[in-house]
Amino acid sequence: MRHRTLLYVSVTLLQLTAPLAAGSARAASLARPLDPVVLVGSDLPSLLGLDPGDLVAFRYQGAWVQIPVQVDESHVVTFEQVYDMILNAPLPTLAYSDPGTHTGADPDATFDSDDELAFMARDAGDAAPTVPPVGTVAGSGLELEITDSLDAGVGYVYLFESDGSLSPDAGADYVDYQFDLVAGVYPDDYDLANGPNPEDSRVTTTRYESHFSDRWIHDEMRITAGTASGVDILDRHRNIFAPGVCSRSEDTFSDGEGAFFANIDGPVRAIRSYMGANSGPITQRRHVFYEGRQDIDTFLRVHQIGGMLDLFDLSSAAIGMTYYDSYNSGGVTVDGVPDVISPGVPVWSLVTGPQGSLVVAATIDTDVSSTITSYYDDDVTPAFTQCTGDSAEYAQSGAWVTSTIPNTDPLLGAANFFTGSRTVYYEEPGSSVVEAQARYDQATTPLDVVITPLPEPVFSGQLLAGVGLLGLLERVRPRHGRRRALDEH
Repeated sequence: MRHRTLLYVSVTLLQLTAPLAAGSARAASLARPLDPVVLVGSDLPSLLGLDPGDLVAFRYQGAWVQIPVQVDESHVVTFEQVYDMILNAPLPTLAYSDPGTHTGADPDATFDSDDELAFMARDAGDAAPTVPPVGTVAGSGLELEITDSLDAGVGYVYLFESDGSLSPDAGADYVDYQFDLVAGVYPDDYDLANGPNPEDSRVTTTRYESHFSDRWIHDEMRITAGTASGVDILDRHRNIFAPGVCSRSEDTFSDGEGAFFANIDGPVRAIRSYMGANSGPITQRRHVFYEGRQDIDTFLRVHQIGGMLDLFDLSSAAIGMTYYDSYNSGGVTVDGVPDVISPGVPVWSLVTGPQGSLVVAATIDTDVSSTITSYYDDDVTPAFTQCTGDSAEYAQSGAWVTSTIPNTDPLLGAANFFTGSRTVYYEEPGSSVVEAQARYDQATTPLDVVITPLPEPVFSGQLLAGVGLLGLLERVRPRHGRRRALDEH
């Protein structure tokens, strides 16, 4: 059985066959306030070769309004390079470029085919007239028509080459990521062979804050959306192989060898990507932080193991919230008193209260036939020893693989693949199960993007030379919106 990670962007490329209609004829109705749009360079061939700092984006709402856009460069590296040490084989992987790590800068400094361009869907506007905004290069414009198959919503974003007077960030900064290595500077002051390597790293947006105290140790989560109280509701994002078995955990992962692929702080999103989990030296986790959403992908690359749990364990500050999931729509109170809930693999979960609302959409992408169920416990005196964090379980929940997972480490030869993903939405207090289901649907339903060259203005009734050519239609649908390492299969 193969479980698919479903969030991606579907792209259609059109050549121009007619002038664009006036903006009033195509008004925006896109309702994806927390979701990004992410395209790769190969989706935007007319922009290839440009300096990423010259790519700018606009929406149209009666006038041109610049919006932030971010280019994250990528290139193929080996795991050995990122570790700066010799492993069993120089296996390649596609990684975000970062001159601050051993991954290094992209050898091609221009916008190339595997680089990513990201902006927020909420920044889309109406369809625009053909007169381009001031500060852009004539003839460089692309119209991106973004549609949502869930509700037929539509919005428009326009990409241009700047003439040098505009910055891609448009004066905005949706995410602030401060990677703070206590020992000093990465990689000079980081022990790649042995941890711990304490951090005081923090992500801050208008809707939430997250904190990391080591590579794998995510130990703080504050929801600040709307009237949320902003208290820290997270004890730990826990990883263990079986309940009460403490030989492996996020603490032991951080104590062993490990390295960072990238620590990137941009105007649209931040990226934290690392690897090294004891005897899975190339097991990788990647966090991508947006203003109101976090994507967490864990690429399991390890020898055969007996099972695995991936859990959010809340703190005592979550007492009084209510927990729901797709098997338990009636909800149970988070209070440290055990509850009986229906087991199963929930596709979404919700915990909500005055502290805010946390919606998690979960998927697993694997070619392994696994027995997977849910884990849930709310008990101030739990039956199982808590290997990390505090001694209690407050609405500790997540996926539990109860069967053996065969080898997923390509360093050891033929390997299966197993990737667990969470899309986490940070919401105002009072979210409902209907809204949680809607977030899951959004996280797992692709936005479609039709890309059309923006014609230069038509003067004196004369159409530009390119108008009237036969349209060329190509459907581009990546297997996943989340990035796949080259060696995952």
